[in-house]
Amino acid sequence: MIHSMFFAADFELFTSRYQGDEEWNGSRLAVRRRLQTLGNEVCAEYATLGVALDRRESLHHPHHTNGKRVRRQRTMIFRDKKSRKKLQSFLGKDLGKDLNSARNNVHMQICIDDKQCWWGIRIDESAWYDLNVLIKRAEEDFSRDEIVAAAKLAQNFDFELNGGGARPLSEMTQRDWRDIAGGVSPGENAVEIVHRMQSSEAIALGEDLAATITQELLSLLEFFKLCSWTLDSPNGATA
Repeated sequence: MIHSMFFAADFELFTSRYQGDEEWNGSRLAVRRRLQTLGNEVCAEYATLGVALDRRESLHHPHHTNGKRVRRQRTMIFRDKKSRKKLQSFLGKDLGKDLNSARNNVHMQICIDDKQCWWGIRIDESAWYDLNVLIKRAEEDFSRDEIVAAAKLAQNFDFELNGGGARPLSEMTQRDWRDIAGGVSPGENAVEIVHRMQSSEAIALGEDLAATITQELLSLLEFFKLCSWTLDSPNGATA
């Protein structure tokens, strides 16, 4: 159980002054562990709903993979190993190995940087097969209805394309999704379903923040399913 999720000092860790300073690795590790605990709680809640997920955290210390600077800390929650293995068998060895990376899968994430924290679903350019499924669904009237219905269940989230153009997810219409289907290319675009909260508000929520994040991520269940590629996804990647 998490009492207070984030403190003012946590956000300060990710300012430019401290991003590359290894002296603060221990403090960033404490943030990472809180995110890990919350990620485990989200995974457990999803498991009760029949969805098996794994989680993974970003590095909390300067490393060549993050440019020697820790600009943010996040936990990523994505399809479990068993589900990945099924897709890897279908894709073959060369393509399938990419699924070992969380960012190459549609994933939920919980993040913090120097100014805000945020949570929701992210589909990176490299998770092209997941975005392809969402786009293919958005091309058809019936499955577009499913997307609109799932989006209405997820209040407080915005839809962002390539990090901008935020608009309320729950207010998006059939026409909006049809336009997205016509203008978004899997492999070239990143989609984010996100709730962003400024540091002052997150700190003020105290112990209530973790529960808020968990409940809001649970409200994304149906949407997460609709943008997760499985071997029986309609209009998804096929042999």
